[in-house]
Amino acid sequence: MGRTGRARQRNKRIRATRNTSEDYLNPLIYQLSCQGWHNSTRLTAREFPITGRGVCSKVQKYAAGDTLISLPLKCLVTIKTLEEATHFKSLFDVTKFHKDRKISFQALLALYILHERHLEEASHISAYINSIPKDFSTPYFCPIAELQRLPEEILEKSVEQNRLIRENYACLKSVFHRNDCSYCGQQCFEEIYTLDAFKWAYFAVNTRSVYVFSRQFKPDKCYFQPLLSDEPNMALAPFLDLFNHSTDVTTSADLLPTGPNKQLEYVLTLERSTTETLLPRSQLFISYGALSNYKLLTEYGFFIPQNQHDYFSFSLTDIEDFLKQDKTYSNLILHRNKFVFIRHHNLHDEMFVHHDDGASHNLCVVLHLLVHVQSIYPNVLNQEAFGAADRLANVECEVRSLVEYKINTYRRFIVDLEKLHSLSESGKVAKSYMEECIRYLEAYLDLAM
Repeated sequence: MGRTGRARQRNKRIRATRNTSEDYLNPLIYQLSCQGWHNSTRLTAREFPITGRGVCSKVQKYAAGDTLISLPLKCLVTIKTLEEATHFKSLFDVTKFHKDRKISFQALLALYILHERHLEEASHISAYINSIPKDFSTPYFCPIAELQRLPEEILEKSVEQNRLIRENYACLKSVFHRNDCSYCGQQCFEEIYTLDAFKWAYFAVNTRSVYVFSRQFKPDKCYFQPLLSDEPNMALAPFLDLFNHSTDVTTSADLLPTGPNKQLEYVLTLERSTTETLLPRSQLFISYGALSNYKLLTEYGFFIPQNQHDYFSFSLTDIEDFLKQDKTYSNLILHRNKFVFIRHHNLHDEMFVHHDDGASHNLCVVLHLLVHVQSIYPNVLNQEAFGAADRLANVECEVRSLVEYKINTYRRFIVDLEKLHSLSESGKVAKSYMEECIRYLEAYLDLAM
């Protein structure tokens, strides 16, 4: 489940940019009350010292097992919402729906957000639209000069996100009925649903959506189903997306039949908290899951210092570059056959170091094959990689040197970023993330001594 927060450089917890005005709150609560939400615990949003905007109750204490919020299904923006949106559906030409023009449900939700934003106060969810941040601080929104100074793993993720956004955008353009708005006469994709606007909406959905099992409420005959490449199991949850993420809590969320009429409500429950009792006006947190800082950064635009779910991953390119530049391995021949074997057997996946678990098995196997195995023949490599564990050489020295190499690499990226005249909010968050990675890797070296 996703959402974003305001980037606050004076704090170590870095979050994405939010609206500064609180004018959104009362209209949002009113909108939800009209849709059947009973705010019996008087939940509200306010600014907190570390996280920025967050949620608390004015009157309620909370403990494990308590419901944090329960939103009627009609408060959520789901596939059912889109299926009932007659004007939105009329924008599409169903005869153009084709297997080669399929889009993700995330992309369709993003377009719906833009459609409702264009309607302004005429939209039935205008209060919710106004609560969505105007900017996001994922690395994707870094200017090119900053992207060029970020690690390859972050750049590759941004490139992949850009590919998905552009492909979905092109498919949406191709299935539209007409290219001018029937209300204002503006050109749909040239003036209203521009690519930049779609990028914003795509990340609004990405950072703020929750998982729902759409078969519980999806119409039997779904207009958009032929257009979708996946199941529409995402939903936007107004107000709920104001909750911040924390590793100190565990929460669960389900669509449950409630009340005498057994109407579906999205119920968010506090399962565990490091604080036994949460007092009124203290911030309430939810958990997005056991996510690493890399995942939090690239998907949501923030990270958590000393994240208990964190680990640091390496790519095969990292290892190859490390072995080529380290004079200790100057006589090492990195034969193509070994890399082909490693990729064929997916040994380059799940290569990481973890404070508690040490170096992952795949990382040790890959270093063993590249550094300690002389043969380049597949049958021998297979025996070495998948044979008895005692065949593996001790690669602690290689792991340690690899970690030191990555620390120095990240330091150089930080120095390069600091040479720029100024940094965007996304650039500041990315820089702080790299500093946190260095702290994590240095702590790993201390623990491994």
